[in-house]
Amino acid sequence: MDSLLQEITMLPGVLGCFVFTNKNGIAASKMPPIFKDNSIKTIGSLLARTMQMGITAQLDFSDMEIKFNESMILVKPITKDALLVIIAEPAANKSLIVMTSGMMLADIETAMKNPSPQAKAPPKPAAPAATSKPKAQAPPPPQAQAKEAEIDEELAPVLEELRDALALAIGPIAPPVMRDTIEVWAQQVAPTIGNLPVLSQLLCQEIDDAELEKEFMDAFKRILSSS
Repeated sequence: MDSLLQEITMLPGVLGCFVFTNKNGIAASKMPPIFKDNSIKTIGSLLARTMQMGITAQLDFSDMEIKFNESMILVKPITKDALLVIIAEPAANKSLIVMTSGMMLADIETAMKNPSPQAKAPPKPAAPAATSKPKAQAPPPPQAQAKEAEIDEELAPVLEELRDALALAIGPIAPPVMRDTIEVWAQQVAPTIGNLPVLSQLLCQEIDDAELEKEFMDAFKRILSSS
C-alpha cells in the first residue's frame, strides 16, 4: 500500500496522505515528519466520526473537503470503515488530486484486504563438512544495484520539480512514469545532477508529443539553471 500512497504524494501540491480505519487506526501513512503518529491518528479519528455523523443523518458523502489558510484536507471513503485522507496546499489542483486518488481507491482497498506477507526467515543451512570451504557469494547484478541507488538530498527537490513539469505535459500518470523512468535512468548512468539531461531525454520519449516535449524541455532548462 505504501507505493500507492507514494504515487499520491508525488502529485503537485500534495503534502502527504494516510489511510485510517475505525478498527486499526492508521493503516498506512506517507506524511511529513512534522506530523507525529498521535496527531495523524487524532485527525483520522475526527474525520471518521464526522463522516459517520453524515451517514447517521442519511447524507451521502462521496468525499469531503476542508480548507484552511495553509492547507486543504481531502477525504475519500475507501469502505464504510476506512478513509483515505490527503493533505495538500490550498492552491493545489483539486480536480487532478481527486481524479487520481479516485482511480486508486480500488487498489488501496485490495491492498488493505491482502497485505504483503512478512518475509519468512530463510532456513538455516546445514553445517558444512570439515573439509569444505565456504562458497563466495556472487555480487548482485548491475540492475539490482541500480534499483537500490539512493537519491541524494541535493537531487531530490530537483526531481520533484521535474515531476511537476512532467505532470503539466502528461497529467495524472506523471508520478508512476517518473518513478519508472528514474529506475531506467539509474540503470544507465549514475543518478546525479550532471546526468539529468539523460533523464530529460528519457522523459521526452514518454511524452511523445513535439509541442509538449518543447514545453517540458523549456521547464527543464529553467529548473537546471536554478539548481
